Amino acid sequence: MGALENILPEDLKNHALTVGNNSASTQSELVLPFAEALRAIEIASEHQIAVLGLDAFEVRKDGLLTVGLADASAYIRFTGDWTAYVGKMNAEAERWIKDHCLGENHGYIVTSASRDEFARLNR
Repeated sequence: MGALENILPEDLKNHALTVGNNSASTQSELVLPFAEALRAIEIASEHQIAVLGLDAFEVRKDGLLTVGLADASAYIRFTGDWTAYVGKMNAEAERWIKDHCLGENHGYIVTSASRDEFARLNR
């Protein structure tokens, strides 16, 4: 798990569905209900962690069905100012999730990166 998942409060993580595993090829991810995903974006902003994208799912007995994707990193470019980048990315993530409030039996994966994680991604 990344920097954001490591700082999320346990009560928030307790509402999540965990998918994947911790093997070298697959990382566990948290599928958060709407309110918890929105709170995760707020926590990311408080800790200068950029929300790079969101995946929305319908939770079914046989797995997850993707119902929406948001990738603000496709049109908001990092120009060297981390604080400005986090502000733009997280505002867009918050806007998108509020526009995609899916209710029961749905959840969101919040893809994020701290400044250090982002630097490693770009190497």
